[in-house]
Amino acid sequence: MINNYDVLGSLNNLQQWMLLNHKSHKLIYLIGLLFLAAFIIKTITDKFRIPSVVGYILLGTLFSESVVRSLSFLPREFLAWHSYLLNTLNFITVLAVSFISFGIGTSLYIKILKKLEFELTLIVIFESIGAFVLVTGIMLLLGKDLFVGILFGTIATATAPAATVMVLKEYGIPGEFSATLMVVLALDEFLALLIFSFMEPLSYILASPELELTLTNMLFEPLVRVTAAILLGFVLGYISQYLMVRCDSESRKILLILATIIGTSAAAVFLHISPLFANLTVGFVYRNIPKRRLNVSDKIDILTVPLFATFFILAGTKIDISNLFNPGFLVIAFAYTLMRIIGKVGGAHFGAKFSSAPKHVEDYIGFGLIPQIGITIDLAFIIQKDFIHIPGNVANISMLILNVILFTSIFTEIFGSLATEYALIRSDEMKTKIGWSFLEGE
Repeated sequence: MINNYDVLGSLNNLQQWMLLNHKSHKLIYLIGLLFLAAFIIKTITDKFRIPSVVGYILLGTLFSESVVRSLSFLPREFLAWHSYLLNTLNFITVLAVSFISFGIGTSLYIKILKKLEFELTLIVIFESIGAFVLVTGIMLLLGKDLFVGILFGTIATATAPAATVMVLKEYGIPGEFSATLMVVLALDEFLALLIFSFMEPLSYILASPELELTLTNMLFEPLVRVTAAILLGFVLGYISQYLMVRCDSESRKILLILATIIGTSAAAVFLHISPLFANLTVGFVYRNIPKRRLNVSDKIDILTVPLFATFFILAGTKIDISNLFNPGFLVIAFAYTLMRIIGKVGGAHFGAKFSSAPKHVEDYIGFGLIPQIGITIDLAFIIQKDFIHIPGNVANISMLILNVILFTSIFTEIFGSLATEYALIRSDEMKTKIGWSFLEGE
């Protein structure tokens, strides 16, 4: 057993090693290089109308261990430092997840939900269940363990709104179809987080030979954690928005929202509950409790540009290039992508049909649900972090899941943008000019 003196000695040795080798200086060099590279990538992707996230991930691939270790001229010390640095920056994942979850919460506007309650509920439930069932099923048919199928299926339920929102803003002509799609995206992410909160612990139990599946650890414990996260987010969010309304300085508002989101994440991690649901609740409170809009989304969008750029670059460093030449990996990636798209598009179609939604919503709403970069990568990162300690081959499987999500996200981000444009054109949305008042609930 390792005592505290051993740990303290190890930390002192690490500190001395970093000081002697000027590692903190090299960290600054690398961060500066990453930001410069991110600026170049952003400039190129904007010019060619490619989602910037795709560029960030491809850039991160160049810094991945599979690429760096293939460069035989690099000294062993550099390889060790590179691996240490990537592990050191893992905290950025928690921050990125927190801000993304907060953004999801601010999209859940009660007035809109009341307007489209039944229609939206069936669409979201059907497309989420469709993706989950088809992806889980295909993984089982490919011979994967049940917990692997459940994890893939759970991740498949999530849809990332960034690419779709980018297309809607580009055309700038929102109508009923666009409004419905925006709210479906927000509800979809909420449901995906809810499903993940229950399915990930279940998969962990199934993957761990020493753990026994019981009603308590399968249902009761996840329910307690989700409830605690919601309560934490509501309390901190209510206090924060109360102070925000009374702030007359933009700088104080920015500091308050940063302190709220990061502080909520810290409290959730300390209490061993979900920072995702806690910050989602904070965002929900910010959007619905104040009598006037606080307009924090614009501030967050600007502040998080370097954070998200760094997050997606780091995500790219997890890619193993050798998988491109692995037929088994390519089969899994293709099967996952195909079944997810069929489940999303088909499920949304039937959900809209059963809810008697307008014909154009029924036929084309699913084509706006294809992109997955963002929340899916967050969930895959959480799986990789949580499952890495399970003995056996589980750690490799969690890395496989992350790589599949990263590879397929590049395709779905590009194809998803085109599919959204197709849906807008086919639904005659371009001809419908009713303004953003529908989204604002006015």
